Amino acid sequence: MENPLLIGLASGGAFLLSFLLYNHPRNNNITANRWLSLFVATLAASVLHIFLNNLNLQEKYHKAILLIEVAEYLTAPALYLSILFFTIPGRKYKRSEPGRKYKRSDLWHFAPAAVILLFLMKPILTGRNVEFAGEVVKQVTLTILMLAKPTQTVAYLSLSYRQLVRHQRAIRQVASATESVDLSWLKKLLIVWGVVLLAWLNLAFFNFTPLFNYTPFLYLAGLFFLAHFSLRQQEVYSFTPSEMKELEPVISTTHTSETEKLKRLSDSQSAFFQEKLEQLMRQEKVFLDNELSLPVLAQQVGISAHELSYLINAVYRENFYSFVNRHRVEEAKQLLLSQKYEQLNMLGIAYQAGFNSKTTFNTAFKKWTGQSPTQFLQAPMEPKQAEKV
Repeated sequence: MENPLLIGLASGGAFLLSFLLYNHPRNNNITANRWLSLFVATLAASVLHIFLNNLNLQEKYHKAILLIEVAEYLTAPALYLSILFFTIPGRKYKRSEPGRKYKRSDLWHFAPAAVILLFLMKPILTGRNVEFAGEVVKQVTLTILMLAKPTQTVAYLSLSYRQLVRHQRAIRQVASATESVDLSWLKKLLIVWGVVLLAWLNLAFFNFTPLFNYTPFLYLAGLFFLAHFSLRQQEVYSFTPSEMKELEPVISTTHTSETEKLKRLSDSQSAFFQEKLEQLMRQEKVFLDNELSLPVLAQQVGISAHELSYLINAVYRENFYSFVNRHRVEEAKQLLLSQKYEQLNMLGIAYQAGFNSKTTFNTAFKKWTGQSPTQFLQAPMEPKQAEKV
């Protein structure tokens, strides 16, 4: 990979991004972004390692390279912990809230790095190579070290992806618009990181020469992708502390059985609050607020967010996101059949019905009608007139 300029740019840019994430300009998701900062810093160090090798400076900076090798074992755990703090409200760290500090079990994520540090302590401090009891021990140890990093990375990629899937399911329990907080960009980051891992494996093991020239561009593309989305990311759970206290059990118990859900309210309470909820949705059309959230609707119904979540799950067999967007689709259908369609384009119809993006509008409309909005308009007149009546 003979392109030290691009590699140097990638390393320097990654260190700069790490600094920006640690001191995030929006002051959002503070702890999550600081773990993400560590992730980016270790990637920057890895690229710096390649940069030093390209310039044949391995011997001059031998100790620095050994420390970089230790830091590389922090990369995967740092990203995973970042995703945990992004996605689990109870992990949001505030010094004023002693119950929300880091868990002791988090330290186990750094055990591999600690082991490697102990293993390399002698060459780091003295500059002497590690001595082995025999050739067999040496080969076994080097093989373990060679496989440890990619194995660790694959394991954390899997854990991170699973956590993001859980988050995208959980956020639909509390928000009617999820595009800005579903962290889909982190899923894409995992894919990019997987490709970077393949490029690294190529450099380390397979020596597939044609890929060498493209690897610096891959590093830079991944860096720009991460910078673009991470610096734009809004607060994932932008609720008040009291609202978050109510929402934590809702988010963490999305698997709760229907029997347990029904125990939250008696039959008479369920019937009463269901009627109130229907009135708010059908007559007052509260779903037209494109930022409608579970706590806001719960306050209007007159129950807790936890109770409203159970009511929607148990009575309608839907999550909050689906429940609200179903009503928005019905509103959009009425708008498409009215004279307002002549004054508004399709995006205008989406906004008027409470959606905040055309993509979400099209997806929801297709889900609930089996047609795109355009297909709905082009359908025979008789069924549409019947719907209008």
